[in-house]
Amino acid sequence: MPRGGLGIHLVRWGFVRRPFFVLAVAKRGVPRNSGKRFEDVGWWDPNKAADGNMHLGLKFDRIKYWMTAGAVPTPKVQGILAKVGLIPQLPEPVLVKPRDPAQDLIKWQTGLEKK
Repeated sequence: MPRGGLGIHLVRWGFVRRPFFVLAVAKRGVPRNSGKRFEDVGWWDPNKAADGNMHLGLKFDRIKYWMTAGAVPTPKVQGILAKVGLIPQLPEPVLVKPRDPAQDLIKWQTGLEKK
């Protein structure tokens, strides 16, 4: 196995504001557009086509092979593979409401007034 591990990541193609992605297997430390890829295992067009859908093409057998060989998908690729049912869906993260610093200041000031 190559040093640094294997990864399945998206390689961007297309034009300005019209992206097209290729799912590729490469070493994890290699820049995405370097061309040093082992294999292209699919494609994803996030632009809505004439039918109103985004289109995706995957080589399921090759993705399974590379994942058994140790390739780890990036979070975005993991989401794509989960949506098509190739890997289990990750649980949704729990969203926490951010604190408002202005409310903390008001509470602090009212605490001073009571003393």
